[in-house]
Amino acid sequence: MFKNKKILLFVPGGEGIYGSEIKRKIQNQEADVTVYNERPSVTVFGKIFTRVSKNISDIPFNYYINNVIAENINIQYDYVLVIRAEAFHPSSVQALRKAFPYAKFILYLWDSIVNTDTTKIIPYFDKAFSYDINDVNDNQLLLYRPTFYLDQYKDIADQHHNGIDLFFFGTIHSDRLDVLDKIKLQISNQGLLLYSYMYFPGRIMYYKKYIYDKNIRKTSLKEFKLTLLNLDQTIHIVSKSKASLDIQHPAQSALTLRPIEMLGAKRKLVTTNHNIKSYDFYDEQNILIIDRNNPIIEKEFFSVPYRPVSSDIYKKYSLHSWLYDVFA
Repeated sequence: MFKNKKILLFVPGGEGIYGSEIKRKIQNQEADVTVYNERPSVTVFGKIFTRVSKNISDIPFNYYINNVIAENINIQYDYVLVIRAEAFHPSSVQALRKAFPYAKFILYLWDSIVNTDTTKIIPYFDKAFSYDINDVNDNQLLLYRPTFYLDQYKDIADQHHNGIDLFFFGTIHSDRLDVLDKIKLQISNQGLLLYSYMYFPGRIMYYKKYIYDKNIRKTSLKEFKLTLLNLDQTIHIVSKSKASLDIQHPAQSALTLRPIEMLGAKRKLVTTNHNIKSYDFYDEQNILIIDRNNPIIEKEFFSVPYRPVSSDIYKKYSLHSWLYDVFA
């Protein structure tokens, strides 16, 4: 499908974990892929500026897009794929379409519209997907496609886990710390081991939350991490673990990458997201849904073996199948 194709890819983090893996997967099928971050800056100030300026002017972001165009103006792209697209304006998509008139433009929203304000750009793409079924139901231009797991999770699926009963990786937002503290106490009282990696994207974000959140005021900065785990570190922890803890944002309904990654790794999941019941891989033997206000985790959940899903469902959520659905 990708042989001899030229693809321009905008993805969160640029050639970070997901950008590099998507690029590698496509290149394995003899395509040329050029990757850019879907926003000009990943710093805290850069993210804040992107959100503020988006409501005021398209000039700052279009300056970035014009530089991308200048660097690639002599390439005739077959596809332009934009993932997430929080910073994009209709004018920036139009500029790209003018520069690369023969390309098919594809949008994939892996954040809900309420968080990214991307409604205005959707009509400027030839195809547009969302991971959020509620957004798809509200917008007839969107197609539904859940996220994917990387091959590295599949590679450890049959490895015997040992050492960690439950792990948590995540940014501390909303009520996450409160929910996590309640679960930590339960897990400890049951003689189980929980590994947590609590992340803040910089000291400024920690101190900002410190001012408004009484639970954060009970902590110190040294309890948190200011750098994200890389893919190898993440896979190493997952391989040693029986289950993952997923505490979604209260305003979020769709599944993030973590539950899908645990499907790929054939690991159990403890989640606050009740909407997971509507997914075709839901199995109460593998997935425990908890109340974020009163989370209760029974020890027996960890002793019952993981029950594999059908091969068709398992394949459906792979990166390979995701790429096929998005580009086909």
